[in-house]
Amino acid sequence: MRQEYDRMLTVLHERAPHAKIIAVGYPTIVPKDTSKCSYGDLTQFGTITQGDLDWLRKDVLEPLNKAIDDSTGTQDAAGFVDLYTSSQHHSVCDDSKWAEGFVTLPDQLSFVHPNALGHRNAADHVEEAMLDVIS
Repeated sequence: MRQEYDRMLTVLHERAPHAKIIAVGYPTIVPKDTSKCSYGDLTQFGTITQGDLDWLRKDVLEPLNKAIDDSTGTQDAAGFVDLYTSSQHHSVCDDSKWAEGFVTLPDQLSFVHPNALGHRNAADHVEEAMLDVIS
């Protein structure tokens, strides 16, 4: 995963040597305490078990964010926007969630997607990173 990201950043830099690259990480969608998630609740993760949600968080999402962060850290022209930290306690299973689960009531498919609050959080952090680059 990390090597592929390194190659992608290298190619981007070769094709646009004066560009500043801002890589945006993934937000928290699965809480550290997966007992907050209700099994069978389609507004959360449906029938995905707590064990599988732990695996998704610990073995997929967190390592993916780390790989992106580590890779951008090796590039002078690249920066990383960490959404994971700022969105903790706002997962799909939290009361004040910034991401919707499989379904948003009454009948809209969401497929685990940021809601307006999640997009606002991302926009604020990306804006800050862009302003840092140009100042």
